[in-house]
Amino acid sequence: VAEDDVTGLSERHLFRVRARIGMLFQHGALLDSMSIFENVALPLREHTELSERDIAAEVARRLSAVGLPDTEKLMPRQLSGGMLRRAALARATVSDPEIVLCDEAFSGLDPLNVRRIEKLLVELNERLGNTLLVTSHHIPSSLRMADQLTFLVAGEAVTGSPADLQRSAD
Repeated sequence: VAEDDVTGLSERHLFRVRARIGMLFQHGALLDSMSIFENVALPLREHTELSERDIAAEVARRLSAVGLPDTEKLMPRQLSGGMLRRAALARATVSDPEIVLCDEAFSGLDPLNVRRIEKLLVELNERLGNTLLVTSHHIPSSLRMADQLTFLVAGEAVTGSPADLQRSAD
């Protein structure tokens, strides 16, 4: 993981590796007993020594970046599906991870929000230079976003650029 062989690492060292990874869960997985602010602030509180003032500023910046300014006081149940996914994206990326794992980032979203999340992920990747690993059944978004794709075909992994795979018989 990011050039670290994690197979023999202690729990303490694994924690350091995990802190460099952000996770966007399929349905957001925001904690429903916490406000949007508290959800997005959680990784910063757990993994940094930032002051509350700096945490508040970073949370506001991240929520604004995903198109959710002024939602800090709302609870997850008060957000639509697309808003929830964007808040979860803010949480997944608030600590500037090297790697962001996205589990079905487009699942259950309307076409407008699919494009919005797709655009946010691409912009994030370009701006931060991190690695995005996206599992998806949404082929059009995958083809637009990816540098490399891996399809499972008859139990085998077929990997290549979108252009290579579009030319493939598979």
